[in-house]
Amino acid sequence: MPSPEIAVIISTFQRPQHLRRSLESLAMQRCGSNDFEVVVTDDGSSDETEQVVAQFANQVDFPVAFTTHPHDGFQLAKCRNEGVSVTQAPYILFLDGDLVAPPDFVAQHLHHRQRGFAMVGDSIWLNQQLSESIDINEIRFGDFRSWATEQEERRMRWKSLRAAIYSRLGLPDRPRMKGGNIALWRDDYETINGYDQDFVGWGLEDSDLQRRLFQAGVRFRSSMRWTRTHHLWHVRDPSYVAKASGTKNEKLMRANRPSRCTNGLAQRDDMTFRKFAGMQTLKRAA
Repeated sequence: MPSPEIAVIISTFQRPQHLRRSLESLAMQRCGSNDFEVVVTDDGSSDETEQVVAQFANQVDFPVAFTTHPHDGFQLAKCRNEGVSVTQAPYILFLDGDLVAPPDFVAQHLHHRQRGFAMVGDSIWLNQQLSESIDINEIRFGDFRSWATEQEERRMRWKSLRAAIYSRLGLPDRPRMKGGNIALWRDDYETINGYDQDFVGWGLEDSDLQRRLFQAGVRFRSSMRWTRTHHLWHVRDPSYVAKASGTKNEKLMRANRPSRCTNGLAQRDDMTFRKFAGMQTLKRAA
């Protein structure tokens, strides 16, 4: 079988119902099943998260894997590194497990990838009532465009316009990276040793990644003109601090550090890895 062109890395913790809907949106992608692989990278959930992934793998015909580690605070950077470490694709797409992707999401990222650039995006934010009303059937057959309020559409248009201007200026931190919607080349990610796992707790791991990518020669373009995800409402993580103000992560961001971090992609000693067989194995044997 040919190697996949893009690896979709989905980060999650203790939100299996959100994850189930996020995964279902990937099952609906309008591209070949050989084009992408999916890894759910978990921050040590103690619920049915792994079972959700296993059940999903039995229903699809593309590779699905799962990584996890003992939970010890909010370790999103570590999650993403572990997800990348078990993939093969030359292009990487980061998602969060509370995001629902439109059917052309992966195909659009494959179409717009460009050497020397990382793609950064944003999400339509859904309120609690709408988020709770969106079930699997709504994802399979619903009209994604109707989910956004006019206010959210205006916000997205304005952000897209600003992002297009920032892209032309070649700024080091704009358009701003948000980890729920980032696409970049694997070799660029490996050059800087991935996310810095010294970032623990909420915030700034994406800003740090962006700064080090820029130092390594990568520039940034926005994907908001041609695709966006939909963010399902949930209560914020307990470690959330607005702008990470006064946190250890803020101090790390202020430090003058090289583009290649030390505690990065290669550090995964306590990782648990599962590669589910499921339907893809049956199809290959047929």
